[in-house]
Amino acid sequence: MLITFEGIDGSGKTTISLMLYEFLRERGIRCVLYREPGGTELGEVLRNIVLKKDLNERVELLLFEASRVQLMIEKVKPALEEGKVVILDRFIDSTLAYQGYGRGLDLSFVKQLNEFASFGRKPDLTFLLDISPDVALRRVSEKSRFDDIPFLKRVREGFIRIAREEPRRIVVLNSEKDKEEVFKEVISALSEKLDF
Repeated sequence: MLITFEGIDGSGKTTISLMLYEFLRERGIRCVLYREPGGTELGEVLRNIVLKKDLNERVELLLFEASRVQLMIEKVKPALEEGKVVILDRFIDSTLAYQGYGRGLDLSFVKQLNEFASFGRKPDLTFLLDISPDVALRRVSEKSRFDDIPFLKRVREGFIRIAREEPRRIVVLNSEKDKEEVFKEVISALSEKLDF
């Protein structure tokens, strides 16, 4: 099973995905947790480039997709073949929301690249942690690379549109709530798909 967490920076993805990973491990469920971009040696190098440089949106898109291909080959596909639950902190929806809706790249082209880089693998379940950009920016301890409110509003709206297009796959949660409340909602939704 492939589970992804999506949302703008400061929405709590990393915290909640780690909580889920620990929850499943404590119950004896074989699982792994990776982040995008990253998760592999190459992915971490690309992550450092993308997050520290002011890149053209096309370069940024291609680096994210390159990182994804490597993660899929090295980690995700083998883990899924071994029957493990794979948890990803960001995946294809982030690329579509940030580079497509946020940066204005052609949505159909971004979708094609996502399809290519993910080997056609979509998540079985996605949690979209929805939060207003103002609240998210207050949460981010160091200055976010994406600290432009209008940009974050476009990205958030992109995530909402993606969720509306795929309501069976994407569970939208209000992540302005306390993290424990959000996590309970994650477990409730997941319990319908996974025995633990």
